[in-house]
Amino acid sequence: MKNKIIIGFTALLMMGSMLFTSCLDEFKVGDGFLEKQPGVTTNLDTIFSKAEYARDFLWQGYSYLYFPLREGTWSMNSSPFENLSDCWHSVLGWDDQARIYYPGTYNAGNEAGWVQGRFSYQDCGTWPATRHCWLFIENIDRVPDMDQAEKERLKAEAKIIIASRYFDLLRHVGALPIIDHAFLASEELGKPRATIEETIDFVVQLCDEAAATPSLPWNLPDSELENWLGRLTKAAALGLKAKTLLFAASPIFNAAQAYTDEAPQTAVELKQVWYGGYKPELWTKCRQACEEFFAENARNGNYYQLIQPTAQNEAAYMAAFRAAYRTKSVSASREKIFTVTGSVNGNSNKMGDWDQMPGNTSHWGAYAPTVEYMEMFPWADGKNFDITGIYNNDNPNNIQIFENRDPRLYETLVVQKQGFQFQGQNIQMWPEGNTMAFISGFGGYVAHGLAMHKWVLDYWRIGDEPVQWPYLRMAELYLIYAEALAETGDLQKACDQVNIVRARVGLPKIETGNPQLQLTSNKDNLIKEILRERACELGMEDTRLHDMVRRKLAGDFTKQLHGIRILRKDGATGDAAKVDNPYPILKYERYEITQQARAWWRPGFWTNKWFLSAMPIPEINKDYGLTQNPGW
Repeated sequence: MKNKIIIGFTALLMMGSMLFTSCLDEFKVGDGFLEKQPGVTTNLDTIFSKAEYARDFLWQGYSYLYFPLREGTWSMNSSPFENLSDCWHSVLGWDDQARIYYPGTYNAGNEAGWVQGRFSYQDCGTWPATRHCWLFIENIDRVPDMDQAEKERLKAEAKIIIASRYFDLLRHVGALPIIDHAFLASEELGKPRATIEETIDFVVQLCDEAAATPSLPWNLPDSELENWLGRLTKAAALGLKAKTLLFAASPIFNAAQAYTDEAPQTAVELKQVWYGGYKPELWTKCRQACEEFFAENARNGNYYQLIQPTAQNEAAYMAAFRAAYRTKSVSASREKIFTVTGSVNGNSNKMGDWDQMPGNTSHWGAYAPTVEYMEMFPWADGKNFDITGIYNNDNPNNIQIFENRDPRLYETLVVQKQGFQFQGQNIQMWPEGNTMAFISGFGGYVAHGLAMHKWVLDYWRIGDEPVQWPYLRMAELYLIYAEALAETGDLQKACDQVNIVRARVGLPKIETGNPQLQLTSNKDNLIKEILRERACELGMEDTRLHDMVRRKLAGDFTKQLHGIRILRKDGATGDAAKVDNPYPILKYERYEITQQARAWWRPGFWTNKWFLSAMPIPEINKDYGLTQNPGW
């Protein structure tokens, strides 16, 4: 129907109508980065009549960047989708894990209306961000009081925003329609779903175009970081390119067969959820993208580096690791290649805000770590943690399983480590211990015998600390490079990249710490170790679930997960249970998690359709070329 407007992207059209009554937001810098301010009613002609207004319009575009730590921001009703991985298991009860995913009732209908899926095709922010940035790109050249170099730089930043939002969504659903300009409300939206190759190429092209812009700096000068931290750079473009190509090269899309043969198979036949066969050159492209980044970094004085400890001890290792993912400072910014910071919708984005997911829901069990996650962290001597003879006995050798471990364990999880404190008291996570007594009213904070420490720390010290999201940091880029090297046959060099990351926290070389794995000659073992290293280094940074998906780790989705009970061998109770000098000898019980049990754990329930989310049925029914993913 020629006169019919095919409304394929509801958010796009909504943005079109909103544009002419929108407010220009002042770009506030520092702690007020992107904080919404009162403005003036305007239209396109007004926006692009003055440089100040045009800049403000792009700063609004930054507010669409992915920021998963906020409740209601593309989240699963106050709980992160990392709870679908094997590292975390929610007992919140009213989140979407408990309501639809854990029972196994999720279906395509959950992607419409009140969206309950893990990352909504309609409401994740990809489409309004895309339209907003294309409007900027297509109109910035008519601004009279801005030089061409700045115009080109700002266009490049807008392209990186679009590329990042495409990457965010394609990880969950596969190929997307290619939106390469700003649709008007009067325009027929007939863009069908592209192939996965076309989608990936579109993201890579945007990154390449941005990186090729002469006026886009490799990094922000240190003198500008206080005011401009979070502004996108050439490094962000090339880093995002490598991150995208890692996903593209992974088995979910790059394999001899599609990930499932379940009906409908239209998306498979049209190559929208795989490349149509295995393409080893995709791993080469990922490797080359990493080498391009490192070469450019070297040409710029190796500006981006891992934050290093100030001393060779556990406390210094932990401090360096915390600075890498969290701390906001000039020195800490050198590890953060692509960071999302500041506020959204006028709120301050401080971890203690009422509507922050970690701050508001972690103590109710929305971020409950599993024993499987704790066991991924090696011993301090680099050896992998071995559970043989550890659990469900009287611990005859008096092994202290939380001592002398990878320092990242103590920064990521609250565990029963001697001398560590929670709320100013020594951690006592055995029955009737001080810690357990203090947090007994917190619902599920220690639901499985462990607790979240990363992001929330000891919970009450976080209220005034601004939050930034490490969308991509140097540690991850080294690990991306390691995986690409392993897949292209250079196992020793792959180990070298992993060792750069491990050295920051005092761990020895991965190949010497675990010689039985023969990591310089056994590719499969090395890939497994790289994935484990990613889980330890990048915990709760939106990594583990995506790694399980892109590597098609069905066994990790279906394995029974566990909690731990930490018990005093002396059986002390009452006031005696609060005495920890001398430090008590402990024993450990490992038990199956039954609260909010996952249907995936039941034999025969899992199918590979669960790797990718469903497309919303109402969007498919609009008949502009959106297809349903297999199995849904």
